[in-house]
Amino acid sequence: GYYDLYNVPTGGTINPQPSLFVLVTFLVEKAKGLVSQICPCCKERVLPVNPDELKSMYGSSSNSADKEKSKLRKKMKPMRTYCGCWYHKSCLNTFITEPPFGLECPTKNCGRRVFHPDWPGDIRLLEREWAAKQARMREIEDAMLFL
Repeated sequence: GYYDLYNVPTGGTINPQPSLFVLVTFLVEKAKGLVSQICPCCKERVLPVNPDELKSMYGSSSNSADKEKSKLRKKMKPMRTYCGCWYHKSCLNTFITEPPFGLECPTKNCGRRVFHPDWPGDIRLLEREWAAKQARMREIEDAMLFL
């Protein structure tokens, strides 16, 4: 943690001082860990090997061929959940919006429920949305039988 960088005598108090070293050390450790993060759902690296691909996940494209590739890449966009684990956007969407709902994070040594601000945290709401989606799919299939 934060105080591990200081030598605190047993039973003593600490008077932490603002330090750029502490900030830089924290950021370097977090950045090193991010490079090797694996998506718990698909078991692939969260970040692409080519940094230009990461740039295209967040940018926009002008020609139609690049737009299609960009659309596919945006599904692989890295997203961090409240538990601190990293997922691909499409993997996280599937994990949160399809049954069983309210699962714990499958990452080793995590085990917390997966939350993200882009998806509702209410399990009943997720269940209702999923049931409505399934009903729409059944209606479409029934309509296709008559065509």
